[in-house]
Amino acid sequence: MSWIGLRDNVGGVFSPIGLGRASRATFDLDAVMPRGTLMMEFASDPRGGVQTLLKYGSSHPWAAGLTLTLAGNGMLTLTQWQGDQRRVHRLATDVLTVKPSVTVTYTWDAPLRRGVLALEVGDSVPVFAELIAPLPLSMRDGVRMMADARHCAVNSGATFVAIADELMPIGVLLTLGGDTMIQTPKGSVAVSNLRAGQMVTTARGDTAQIRWCGSALLPARGRFAPLTLRAPYHGLHQDMTVAPNQRLQAVGSEVEYLFGTDTVAMRAGHMADGLSVRPAACGLTYRYWQVLLDRAAPMQVAGLVFEGLDVTGVRLDASLRQHSVLATLPAELIPMQKGVEVPLLQSYETLTLRTLLVA
Repeated sequence: MSWIGLRDNVGGVFSPIGLGRASRATFDLDAVMPRGTLMMEFASDPRGGVQTLLKYGSSHPWAAGLTLTLAGNGMLTLTQWQGDQRRVHRLATDVLTVKPSVTVTYTWDAPLRRGVLALEVGDSVPVFAELIAPLPLSMRDGVRMMADARHCAVNSGATFVAIADELMPIGVLLTLGGDTMIQTPKGSVAVSNLRAGQMVTTARGDTAQIRWCGSALLPARGRFAPLTLRAPYHGLHQDMTVAPNQRLQAVGSEVEYLFGTDTVAMRAGHMADGLSVRPAACGLTYRYWQVLLDRAAPMQVAGLVFEGLDVTGVRLDASLRQHSVLATLPAELIPMQKGVEVPLLQSYETLTLRTLLVA
């Protein structure tokens, strides 16, 4: 299974067999989830001091609770209690100003008595701490946190809160829909059909080998809410689905005129205009894919140039890599080259360029 609970500003849902799956079968509310993930996306605002992100508490049938706070000095604190057991986990961060998109991820593995508390700002490299003996959530905790406002209060700046019954990765963000057609020497192939060892065509027209190809199921909310890039806008040959943080590269006279360089990168989310780039139809979750090449090189994708998997954080941090989707990939297969630095446009710069490209 995977994601079993999701709560946003519309409401909350909890399904022990997985989000989007209907079942009338009963389940044990008192059952403990031996492994799991609690994820939350919110807008940080440290101007008021301590920001309470989530506050859950219950006294029946026994005392249980969890609070998540972010202080003005950037200290993230996770406090848990179950009966007479209590845990306090802290993570020092540099979130000292207002940030529109911050993601906190808490994972626990009760049999191994370990877990992770991580914080990411946008698509930056996360800061994280490895936890000792964190307390697992029960099914009853999950139901109440997702669907019972009497027991669980969520910060008004939250985009979503989600619960999974397995450990979800951190550190590397996957951003391509499974139908994304990537150019290879043998023609265009959907990313979901690619495998390690195959060759793809780079933006320069040469080839690069795939070191890793995989996917992850994520809540279809906030920075994970999929977008549809519509053909024929921006030179696209067919519609594609991507995450808002997917980076596209643009070249041409307009780029050189506006920015004084021959190539720039843009986030897909900054290109959204309701016409050429708009929200994709999807359920509560969405499966994203990506490929890791043997070197940092953008790929040809149905007329556009897409940047591949960003491994900046895991390249030199072995501990972060062990908590990412690349945990099973041998370290020697992680490309060490950073690649050519391409300027990343701000949202207002992307708007200016998008207007010229779509016109």
